Amino acid sequence: MFVVGISALRFPPLAKVESCPDGTVPSFHPGECRELLPIEIDTTFPWDKQQAEVQEFFRLFQKNVSANGRKEVAAMMRYPLRIQYYTDPKAADYRFLNSPAELLAVYDKVFHKSVKDYIASYDANDVWGNDYFLQTGTGQIGIYCKTLGECSACNFEFKVKIIHSNSIYRDTVEDAFGNPLKPGNEP
Repeated sequence: MFVVGISALRFPPLAKVESCPDGTVPSFHPGECRELLPIEIDTTFPWDKQQAEVQEFFRLFQKNVSANGRKEVAAMMRYPLRIQYYTDPKAADYRFLNSPAELLAVYDKVFHKSVKDYIASYDANDVWGNDYFLQTGTGQIGIYCKTLGECSACNFEFKVKIIHSNSIYRDTVEDAFGNPLKPGNEP
């Protein structure tokens, strides 16, 4: 017989800290306060320029995917490329492709019709993120950004790093319990 037990572990109560004055926060040292530092925002980073360039990159990506420019699409990726096949049953079932040749060998599995439709219909103006990683929606297409040179005159290099096909709407191939649908039994 296997018995699982739960033991309680008691931590000493945290030391009471007198109220810290405005502009300070409690320190890790009991009874001390430290200055609350303001959030620093890099005013020299050209956010508008990055946004315009990633939109241009995404439009070129859309164009190459819709034109079935497989070699051009493969060149727009950052390897290892994290992907899912459209038919993978779970969001956690992702894999890595390490080269353009590996992507080209499974291109149709990665760029299923619904994935192509998603890419074609996504508004490039809605690509969002931060200075090093941008994405569509909730990360269906992840775009890595490398900043080249010193900002504010820097340039950017973009590469698609993630294709999260499983979370893109897909044709119904199974019911809610994972059973394959029978012809004429579609929801």
